[in-house]
Amino acid sequence: MKYAFKEMGVFGNPLRQSLSFDLYDENNTLITHDAIVSVDQMERLSRPGNLDSRHRLVIRVISPDTTLRLGGYYEIEATGAATFDGKATGANLKPEDTALYRLGVALTGLQVSLTQGPVALTTGTAVSLYEAVGALTSVQQSPKELRLTLAADVLFDFDRSTIRPDAKAALDRVAEIVRAQSHGTVEIEGFTDSKGAADYNLRLSNARAESVRDWMIGHEGLHGAGFATQGFGSARPVAPNTKPDGSDDQAGRQKNRRVEIVIRKQN
Repeated sequence: MKYAFKEMGVFGNPLRQSLSFDLYDENNTLITHDAIVSVDQMERLSRPGNLDSRHRLVIRVISPDTTLRLGGYYEIEATGAATFDGKATGANLKPEDTALYRLGVALTGLQVSLTQGPVALTTGTAVSLYEAVGALTSVQQSPKELRLTLAADVLFDFDRSTIRPDAKAALDRVAEIVRAQSHGTVEIEGFTDSKGAADYNLRLSNARAESVRDWMIGHEGLHGAGFATQGFGSARPVAPNTKPDGSDDQAGRQKNRRVEIVIRKQN
């Protein structure tokens, strides 16, 4: 799957906004959760994966429920042999053949306005656009752990460790998962990009991990959960901080600025 999102700002002025893409199987089990943050330009995200048999998948596009109504457009592309069960609806869409999509054909066909109401992407069921989960960018599950990734740029203001009010919905979602899945210590790990002094980044990443812990206890009532926090600074990057020519890789840096919550599974 490939996703793209461009925010349109307010009265022509750019405004940082996020859009989430949740992929579910036919049993309504979450497979992947991805979020794209855009400021006045098209941002793209690729989610590699392989299905060795026929599956029915549902995509839910979720925008934050904020005072200012989200404006922008997004694109979704499925690579491989795929059939499309429903019709996307929205502004300026034209009829299209959905019998069998060829390699790399976008599901939406055209750009879909987010300001015209619900958008149906699957079987005609409207997709809710009210639940804010933009900071929760990834949910990865393995036999040993469940790892939740939160984008630091959405959780915190620049160079700060105080959680932003508009991150509440994503943290509510994380708290629900912790309640349902944790059976012991929950690890909260903070990370930064490589800009700045190493010791400063270490302190900032640790302070951000502690802020998430304090939120979970103070706002979510998770007093019984055992939390362990640790900051790693710029160690363990998940993307390059610089491009091959040595210039800044802003998209890579953004991915590295994160908080990860690790729930260990029982043996």
